[in-house]
Amino acid sequence: MTRRIRLTPAMRGLLLDMYETGSAYPLDRNHRRTFDALEERDYIEHASWGRWQITPLGETVAKQLTAKERNH
Repeated sequence: MTRRIRLTPAMRGLLLDMYETGSAYPLDRNHRRTFDALEERDYIEHASWGRWQITPLGETVAKQLTAKERNH
C-alpha cells in the first residue's frame, strides 16, 4: 500500500522548486515556516549560511509528486 503524501500547496511548490534547482533560501518569516515544516518531515535540510537543500527522502517524494502530476 502506498502512503499518501500530505503537503500544503506551499510545501509542495517549495519542494518541487528545490528538486529542480537543488537549493533555496527563505524569503520571509512565512516562507521560513514552510521550510521548517519540510525540515520536520526530513524532506529538506539546512546546508549553510541560510541555504537549504533537498534530502534524499525529499528527492524521492518530489519524484513521486512529479510522476503523479504527469499522470493526471
